[in-house]
Formats: sequence, C-alpha cells, structure tokens
Amino acid sequence: MDIDRYRKRYEAELAKAAVPKPRQRATKAATTGKAGAAARAAAIKAVPIDDDDLATRVPDLLATLRNRKEATTVRMAALQVLGALDFLGPRFSPFRADYKQVLRDVATDPRATLRESAIELLAIGKDPYAQDLLVRGLERAEDAVVSEARALQFLGYDDHADYAPLARRVYRRATGAAREEALRMLATDPQSERLFTRLLKDKSEKSSIRRISASGLQSLNPEAFERAARRIVADDDDYNEIRATSLAALAHGREAHERPADPKFVDTVQKLTDTTRSTALRSSSRRFLGSTET
Repeated sequence: MDIDRYRKRYEAELAKAAVPKPRQRATKAATTGKAGAAARAAAIKAVPIDDDDLATRVPDLLATLRNRKEATTVRMAALQVLGALDFLGPRFSPFRADYKQVLRDVATDPRATLRESAIELLAIGKDPYAQDLLVRGLERAEDAVVSEARALQFLGYDDHADYAPLARRVYRRATGAAREEALRMLATDPQSERLFTRLLKDKSEKSSIRRISASGLQSLNPEAFERAARRIVADDDDYNEIRATSLAALAHGREAHERPADPKFVDTVQKLTDTTRSTALRSSSRRFLGSTET
C-alpha cells in the first residue's frame, strides 16, 4: 500500500492549520447544533500550532477526540489535526503514546466514521492492537468494527505480515469489494497463482476481478501471465476492455524487460489496430507495437 499518500494527506491537513492568524486562541462558537459543531470543528482546524503550543494544544485535542459526548465533526477535526501533527517526528514524540492509546479507544467507538479513521491510522503504523481487532472482525462478523473490504485493505498496509490464509477464506465467502480486496492481498501469495490464472481466463467473471487477477498473475509468474494474456488478446470473443488491459500489461512488460517480440503475435496486434472499433484496445495495440520497435 502507498503509505506516502496518507502522509501527504495529513501533511496537507497540517498545512491548512498553519495559516497566519491572530495570536488569540479560537473560542467555541456560541451557537448549538450542527452549525455550532461545524464552527467548533473549523476553529480546531484553523488555529495553527507552534512548538510552544504543543504541550497545551495536544492534550486538548486528545480530550476532544476521546469525548464521546462531542459532535462527530468536532472529534473528526481533532483527529485530523492530530494525524497531521504525528508527522512532526521527534517534536510529537512526547505525546505519541497517549495519541496511540486514544486511537485505540476510538477504534471501538460507536460512530463508524471515527472508528474507521482511527483504525486506519493505527493500521498504517502496523499497530498490533488494530491488526488483532481487524483479524477478529474478519473471523467473526459480530466482532467486526469496519467492513470486510476495509479490514483487508488496512491489514494490507503491513507488507511483511502473512494474511494469505485469511484472505483466501474471505475470498471464498465474500462478494463485491471484499472479494476484490481479498484478491489484492493474495497478489504476493505464490499459492494463489492457479487461482489468478483461472479467474483471468474466466469470461463470466467481472472485469474488475479479471484485472486484479491479471496484475496478481503478472507479479507472481510473468511468463504464465504473458501466455494467458496473449490468448485473451487474440480472442475476438473476449471483452475489449480486458483485451486492452492485457495488451497494455504486455507492452509494459516489454518496455520494462526488453523481451523480444513474437512476430506472429505482433501481426495479430497489428490487425487489431487496423480493425478494432474499441478506442482502448486500439490505444493499447499502438503502445504494444511501439514497444516492439528498435
């Protein structure tokens, strides 16, 4: 998973808070209800935090996040600012243990939005408590704190953990997004090569499942993927979308590894370029033919 994307997101939150402001602290809005909560949330985000403020502001933010009587929008604002501050490195170190504990508390919060955000932040940090919580939820539906798809996605942040057996169980029972996330998790599992091969060839499968299978098989066994992809590209009865995806992947493989082109397959692709009405397939064909030029 791309952890840098989350780092940039929270750094952006911190940048939003670092706008010029009067020296006085923001106060709670006098209004109540949704408007009051929105104003308090905006105030939390709007007040920049200097190093001298950390000792005062961070405990306040932690208390706000932990307070289940507070509005969700206000608590979420506190969570976003704390998430950004976590990237300050050593400057945030004195508060990190308390911050992690509050995130663990919120990981079982009744409010789904807060719960999911807290678990995601913990999972990005490969927190064992969050990982155990996610695994329990996948093993027992009544213990689930997030959806199956999100649980698998969050567990996937730990590239060194082996959740393949769990992912296979989820794949066999799941539908929709959870089934797709299970396959993504299996993309590094050598035992899943046959599964990806079968799914890639199965015309009755959803295109999203076949695309994920193509990526997984290409990662596990590039040669097996090339054989399967060539058959798909040459099959006029297959869907143009998956043919285009397969051909684009073949072109990328050639560009990355400079493998010699099969003249017969090049002829097949050239005919596709000349005859297909699919814009995507024509584009992939041209890219592949360009990769064969010396």
